[in-house]
Amino acid sequence: MHTAVQNNNLSEEAKNTASARIAFAWLLHLRWGAVAAQVLLVLITLFFLEISLPYGIIFGILAFEIISNFLFAFLQKKETAIAARLFALVMFLDIALLTGLIYYSGGPMNPFTFLYLVHITLGAILMPPGWSWSLAFFTTGCYAALFMLPTEGRSLNQPCHPDPAIIDTLSDPLKIHLQGMWVAFAVTAFFIVFFVSRIQLALARHQKTLTDLQDEKAKSERMASLATLAAGAAHEFSTPLSTIAVAAGEMLHTLKNNNGADSPELLDDINLIRAQVARCKDILFHLAADAGDQMGEPFTDFALDELMENLLQALPDSLKNQVHYNNRTGDLLVRMPLRTLRRIIRGLIKNALDADPNSPVLVECRLDATRLYIEITDKGSGMVPEVAARATEPFFTTKEPGNGLGLGLFLAKSTAERFGGGLTLISAPGTGSKVTLFLALQQIKADAPEVFHG
Repeated sequence: MHTAVQNNNLSEEAKNTASARIAFAWLLHLRWGAVAAQVLLVLITLFFLEISLPYGIIFGILAFEIISNFLFAFLQKKETAIAARLFALVMFLDIALLTGLIYYSGGPMNPFTFLYLVHITLGAILMPPGWSWSLAFFTTGCYAALFMLPTEGRSLNQPCHPDPAIIDTLSDPLKIHLQGMWVAFAVTAFFIVFFVSRIQLALARHQKTLTDLQDEKAKSERMASLATLAAGAAHEFSTPLSTIAVAAGEMLHTLKNNNGADSPELLDDINLIRAQVARCKDILFHLAADAGDQMGEPFTDFALDELMENLLQALPDSLKNQVHYNNRTGDLLVRMPLRTLRRIIRGLIKNALDADPNSPVLVECRLDATRLYIEITDKGSGMVPEVAARATEPFFTTKEPGNGLGLGLFLAKSTAERFGGGLTLISAPGTGSKVTLFLALQQIKADAPEVFHG
């Protein structure tokens, strides 16, 4: 029943998985590049700059980075599902490892602390907002810890920046630089996350708009194809049907003039032919209506009781007692294309009866100061939220092939919108469904001024 929705969910899941794998692949490239640059810098420091550092610990951190890179590359090669949490774990791990390298190679005075911002920017681009903000706070905390923790070779209580006496001898610009490094970093990090997240959100909305427009274009093309098919069928069938109707009329006239009472069977056959021709014309009308063409139907004044009485009379005897009608609109007189509204409500009632043929269906008409409401409620199995959200889309149906085109709710909603209204659907599994068709009184009341319904 929900195959279309399941396929859509699988497609969305596959798309997210593919995006995660691409992002993770580029993250691995970045990690390999970072490891190569770090190893090169450490070797230059060791052999050419004569700077004393705890190289054993530093090479241990670098070895851990290399091993973790091989592990993540192995997971990617095995096509293991790359979850957002794994991506976030790698990002947080990189920040922790970078903090360790900076701590053992100069602390906050290390000029490569700017690499923190590379990770923050990458996280803001590739991670959800919640994770990217968490990474920014975590990174800011790691950078702040470098100012408070002692550097290698100092006492455990001495922070890793020059002594106050030395700072007092420095120029004011250098004092501001040393004392404002963390504040400047924090402001920059949060600005990056905020604006990159906003840009990502705007791009996502723009992409969704483009996707929606493409979907609408595809739906319009399919509707146009169906309308062309219906118009072609009506055109092709109208001539032979008219010929049959004329021939049947002449036969009936001839029989009556020649005392057709002597041929009652022929009279019955002619009446049957005329009835079937009328039925074929009605089928063509509904085919064109389902394609979105109202075929120039005139506006008619009618009461809702008259409309419902006509609908109930057309139902099979076995279903008439299952439809309970309640009119709370008084003597409201409506001016609309009668056949169109009758077809719409009949389709909604049929859907309700199909949901559970053994349960009653309630049809209630009510109004307020501005709108007329026609509610159809069933006690069927209901719909899951995914199905209910797509129920008014054209060509979306959960029925078996051949039992519907998936246009009923869509055309009902489209018609209601032409008269200043719309359609809502409330449904949940196990509780049934309620479809509410609402129309603007200003546009449908018989005594209202003429309004263009284009």
